[in-house]
Amino acid sequence: MPFIEDWITHPMTIINRLHEKSPDTFENDVRNYFQTNIDNPTFYKEIPSLNDRDDEHPLPSGCLVRYRAMIQDMADDEIYCTNYKVRSNDYQQTEIEKSAKYTDLFVCPPGYSVVEQEPPREKFSSRQCFLCIPVPNETQWVKDAYRHYFGEEFTMHKRSIDNHDNIQELLSPMKRLKTTTETNNDNSDTTAKAESVKPIAKSGYIVKVYDTTEEILLNTMVEFIGIYYDHGVVKADNIPTNDEMDQEQMPPIKTIHCIQYKKLAHINPLLHHQPTIELDQISISRQYILSLFESIFPNDKLLCEYLLLHLISRTYVRQPSSAYGKLSLNLSHISTEQFNSLEQLLQTILSLHSSLSITISKLNAMQLMPNKNVTKEDDNENQLMQTPLQLPFNSHLLIDETKMECGQLTTLGLNNIKLLQELLRQQTLKYEFHIYQLDYECDIRCLVISSTKSILPCDVYVRYESEQEINQITFPHFTKEQIDHIRRYLTYISQQLELDQTINDTSSDINTYIQEDFVNMRKQKLLTNLDDFHLLLVLARLETLSHGENILTQTHWNQAKSLEFTRRQRMNI
Repeated sequence: MPFIEDWITHPMTIINRLHEKSPDTFENDVRNYFQTNIDNPTFYKEIPSLNDRDDEHPLPSGCLVRYRAMIQDMADDEIYCTNYKVRSNDYQQTEIEKSAKYTDLFVCPPGYSVVEQEPPREKFSSRQCFLCIPVPNETQWVKDAYRHYFGEEFTMHKRSIDNHDNIQELLSPMKRLKTTTETNNDNSDTTAKAESVKPIAKSGYIVKVYDTTEEILLNTMVEFIGIYYDHGVVKADNIPTNDEMDQEQMPPIKTIHCIQYKKLAHINPLLHHQPTIELDQISISRQYILSLFESIFPNDKLLCEYLLLHLISRTYVRQPSSAYGKLSLNLSHISTEQFNSLEQLLQTILSLHSSLSITISKLNAMQLMPNKNVTKEDDNENQLMQTPLQLPFNSHLLIDETKMECGQLTTLGLNNIKLLQELLRQQTLKYEFHIYQLDYECDIRCLVISSTKSILPCDVYVRYESEQEINQITFPHFTKEQIDHIRRYLTYISQQLELDQTINDTSSDINTYIQEDFVNMRKQKLLTNLDDFHLLLVLARLETLSHGENILTQTHWNQAKSLEFTRRQRMNI
């Protein structure tokens, strides 16, 4: 077996040897060889990650890499020649057949040249092409944890994630920088240098995937392991040799030829070694997160409970114009300090989080609909333009409406509002392809913060009520281990909505109980329509899951009713 540096720094050497040894079993041999090494945790860590590289430390072309990414755009399948022949330049003119898989270039050994002839039809195959970018809303603690658990031991510049003792220090770097600068004006330069985070290059890569056994959709999160090339994108119908390649004419986007990929349901690295959580720990973690929320919103357990259920909600059934399971939440009448603390806390405990501030001027100026001009012949222009709403599944989006003022919306502004309304109502997002539009399914938990009730349609509206103004917020003293329990809890519970189907198979007793209760509530006019009843079912489902259980009981149903009717009484509904 070659040294580890051989299959990482020169994987094509291994691939060519396997092809020469047995062309008939070549593809299976390559798959088995790399799978064996990748499954070894020690060897896996040695594979460099493109997510941890900046422009000052580029990787050599032709090496094996890991890349955790989101499918940002999809291209047509590419037809490529699977094999080509090279001929020696001496009098013997010996011909050798070589594999063109996992490469864009025909590589000739010294003293050989490519045989220019039309290959037979069976020598062609297809590969899928994706434009991939780093996960756009991946929070900083996730990046740090991936470096800590799966980083390269020899080449990576790691940031320690073990030097923060409590929740105050675990807040995002910008928050810590602001706090330490305000309290230590004399040492502002030193503090900023210590807390700054080196930006990681966000450039995209064209990933070429062979022999896919499952569908890879737009906005899917995937970890690719493949061969990285920095010579840019090469058309398969016009493959040059290594000598003919002109670097100045090559497009700037780099390529990865995928050897293995894995679709990611989530990107929480804390669940890699501990995929499940004990019931006792679930109960403790639930109390942890509620106590954090109560630090921001004191004396309002109702709001904190809704906020928790919102964070674990997820669409589980779709019908035309409807998405069941979502729980978009609108909070109002909170102070600036509460808003800032909530945003920083969400960045600290969620793995996929982003924010969007909307005002009249911003709605009239920015393009929220992802768009692509399919009429352009230039590949650089014929690419899907990413917007703040193109996010992976299971993301969280904080919409800041507190600065919304009176004004006139333009056509673009009205289209943006309509786009946000469809996202909140149906969990779909329109994509524009020059002359037509398509609706794509998404699953984005939307939290809207507004001064009064939002102009956007949310499933639940809660007005914060407090007898005193909140000017300073102090979080309870939680260790990093306790914060990690919260991070595991939120990801694990939200995944139950997709993985555990037993909650839908409720017993006949609970079905009868709910049906009779529904009839009684209609008689008492506590429910006015089926949407109100559906909201109760969603709340009961989330209450059940939040306690780590997967069977709906009368207790959880009554808890959901109490929660919702208390909110309605506060809102005078």
